[in-house]
Amino acid sequence: MGGMMSGNGMQDMMSRGNMMGPMKLGMELFERHAEIQRATQYLPNGIIDATVSGNAKTAGIIQAHVIEMYNRLAANRPFNYMMSPSASTMLQNPDKYQRSYRLLPTGIEVTETSDDPEMVKVIYAHAKELDRFAKDGMPAMMRGMMGNKM
Repeated sequence: MGGMMSGNGMQDMMSRGNMMGPMKLGMELFERHAEIQRATQYLPNGIIDATVSGNAKTAGIIQAHVIEMYNRLAANRPFNYMMSPSASTMLQNPDKYQRSYRLLPTGIEVTETSDDPEMVKVIYAHAKELDRFAKDGMPAMMRGMMGNKM
């Protein structure tokens, strides 16, 4: 079938480990997208990005999702995150960029930078993808899964 069904993509994404962590939290965020605000500062080598919500539960889910993804990167546990082509690239290349986060009372601020110009493009693309996810919710995710790349 190609696309999202090729290789182990769907199987990897839907595995129990992913459905209990990043996928579960990500789906909750799609359901709450109207409660999420984002602001991104583009740097020459990356971004500083704040994702927040006035709803305390949503803010906690945002924090938990970012922390889970960063923990996966630190443990070198990548998977194909088909709804986000840029996230899949980032998960496959954790040594090509630096990342850190700071908890905010209403969400989280992340800093992601790289010395690799190609990785900086991926970081920018990911920030824009997350903007679309927060603005449009599930339709933006479906466009990503169906092949509308960065």
